[in-house]
Amino acid sequence: MIAKLGVLGGMFDPVHSGHIDAARYAKDLLSLDLVNLIPCNIPNHKVQSYAPAEDRLAMIELAIRDESGIEVDDIELQRPSVSYSVETLKTIKAQKLAHNITFILGMDSFNSITDWFNWEELFALCSFLVLGRSGLSVDKKIAEKVQLKTRLAQSIPEFFREATGKVFIASNFNIDLSSTSVRAMLNANLGIEGCLKREIFEYIKDKNLY
Repeated sequence: MIAKLGVLGGMFDPVHSGHIDAARYAKDLLSLDLVNLIPCNIPNHKVQSYAPAEDRLAMIELAIRDESGIEVDDIELQRPSVSYSVETLKTIKAQKLAHNITFILGMDSFNSITDWFNWEELFALCSFLVLGRSGLSVDKKIAEKVQLKTRLAQSIPEFFREATGKVFIASNFNIDLSSTSVRAMLNANLGIEGCLKREIFEYIKDKNLY
């Protein structure tokens, strides 16, 4: 069992440099032992994926091939049902993979967290590292619902003082890149340098994805 595990979920449709930069940033900032990228199978809050699950998984494996301390976990792809973060975290807890779990997400996702399935249970299963995006902050109504005043950590030591239920906002992480924009660039035959690894670009072309 490791001490500190980071979990970064998403469609990864496709995985891009922003995802990997977020995983690296979280790992370094919080001194995480491992960051697991968890591709979603059937999302509850988004449209279906453009690329099949096996291709999204393969692209993640290409993206992290040379990374240290960043791995992929296909736990949600193994389930035929809708992917709920709370169920995934419960499974990770049951597997006793780590003493402490940090859920890594963007500010836009955190601002919709009260729409997630059984969202209240999440705070008993993990703590949250919220990566800031330009011009975004925690919505006042969301802050009240999740009791942010009592959960917000002002420092890394404070963040880890409790095993679960804390929130740390990293407002200086400001990489604004999305899979949607990457797909648009691919469709428009625009340059993807710095957005996708060459191996992933070739994989997309070979498989005729997007």
